[in-house]
Amino acid sequence: MTNSADQKVERRLAAILAADVVAYSSLMGRDDEGTLARIKSLRHDLIEPKLAEHRGRVFKTTGDGLLAEFSSPVEAVRCAVELQGSLTADPSQMLQLRIGINLGDVMIEPDGDIYGDGVNVAARLEQLADPGGICVSAKVYEEVRDKLRYTYDDRGEHQVKNIARPLRVYSLSLHGKPPRTNDTFSKGSHRPAVTVLPFVNMSGDPTQQYFADGLTEDVVTALLRVSGTVVVSGASRIGRPQSEHRTPRANPTFLLEGSVRRSGNRARATTQLTSPSGEVLWSDKYDFELNDVFAVQDELARSITAALKIKVEEHEHHHALTKPPTNLDAYDYCLRGRQLGRSFHRSDRLRARNLFLSAIEADPEYARGYIELAWLDIRRLKWGEASDPDAALARALDAATTATTLDPNDADCHWMLGLIHLWKRDHAKSIACYERARTISPNHPDLLADMCDMLGYAGRPEEAIEVGKMAVRLNPNPPDWYLWDIGAGYYLLGDYNEAMHYLQRIAQPGPAYRLIAATYARLGRPDDARQAGAELLKINPEFSISRYAAQAPYANQEDLDRYLTGLRMAGLPE
Repeated sequence: MTNSADQKVERRLAAILAADVVAYSSLMGRDDEGTLARIKSLRHDLIEPKLAEHRGRVFKTTGDGLLAEFSSPVEAVRCAVELQGSLTADPSQMLQLRIGINLGDVMIEPDGDIYGDGVNVAARLEQLADPGGICVSAKVYEEVRDKLRYTYDDRGEHQVKNIARPLRVYSLSLHGKPPRTNDTFSKGSHRPAVTVLPFVNMSGDPTQQYFADGLTEDVVTALLRVSGTVVVSGASRIGRPQSEHRTPRANPTFLLEGSVRRSGNRARATTQLTSPSGEVLWSDKYDFELNDVFAVQDELARSITAALKIKVEEHEHHHALTKPPTNLDAYDYCLRGRQLGRSFHRSDRLRARNLFLSAIEADPEYARGYIELAWLDIRRLKWGEASDPDAALARALDAATTATTLDPNDADCHWMLGLIHLWKRDHAKSIACYERARTISPNHPDLLADMCDMLGYAGRPEEAIEVGKMAVRLNPNPPDWYLWDIGAGYYLLGDYNEAMHYLQRIAQPGPAYRLIAATYARLGRPDDARQAGAELLKINPEFSISRYAAQAPYANQEDLDRYLTGLRMAGLPE
């Protein structure tokens, strides 16, 4: 009899594909049965047929992912590209994948399972991929670059967990566009870059380094899901002396750094964001208990990411305003136009439209310009100003469809499609698009706040309020419209006191005077209701209850009736 320990291990060279569902935990938290059903359908209807077509074999599955073996790296990459292309082509598909592919030596178990660094590297590559993206190792790149004519982006070397040597990473551009760049202000990149340095362990206990390193990795992963941002990981410095963490930046980026101090079951994390010029833009501290280390890391990463997104956008907007008009690019035009586009004054929004058209003229393949154009028409609908709603919707849909074709992995594109389907009264399709956007960018406070508004119209006010409050947690200094949307949810529930609690905090109500007037009327305060109605008519003299009733996209007639009754009680014109 041969001792099992003496049996020769079977080894072979194989291409390993690792795939994982993006934001699996948050999807399960919102709808576990629905998420599992969608994953099962995805595997049966798309993944398994594609693997069979390209002669791939699944050797391991998890709740949110799988590992597959191919004899050819070319077939592995072809399979990955077709999978991602099929998912992108279906705007109602709520699931997204990250895919990593490696070519390496592996060990084969008698039951067909596969182990070794070849597998581990594929799993790490998958974690580095963008939502809807594909990352491959240098070995795979060398094998396929002359055989498959995709655009490959060299993302440099990464030091990843449990792999001794730095890993050279390449990502694929699936739509024939130039690859992303890590140069913050290079022409055509249109995206600010953020370098995340390893969080420093200030506990005086080297055994606590794992927590600081884990937080760094979670923040990088969370930032990768933020639309419009390039993330430059400083993870290669993890494990090096802290004196090496700060090095001169050849290509200046925003810099996020922080520290963690742990004492018993309590800990404090501090963070600081500096601009490319070295100006401190934001700093904060977070105190927490360590009952669940991984949950704490996730929550910290969400909070830090949301705050960072807001501060980077504020800085970029100010930077664009200070540029001379002769030196503007598409990104600058959009930043200048965005604030004007949110104004309640029509002359400002006309100026915004011209700036967005200039952005498209400067770069016809910049999706943001089309998204912002669509926003202008949607705001006219939301604020009751569109004299021809069908024409406004048609323009918005045309712009949003173009944007989604140009950048299908931008959460804002799917968000905009969701808004348009809402105003077309296709609530199921609207919800699917919002969920797709949320999967891409789960920590996007503006998206969550607007999802609150959509869910209210869709007849789900309890969910609307929950999502709206989540947005406020991510952005503790919310703009007025967050408060408007949450107040609307409470109004639909008939909780007028709680609705007014949010509405009275709005600094510049503008069109929100409509809801304020109805709420005052419901609270038995007719004088305040009439005053709010008068303010509404000052900014929108053409407002009428009948026009609003014809345009408002409520799924349930009783919700619309509740609102219209409040408006009539406030004395607004029929």
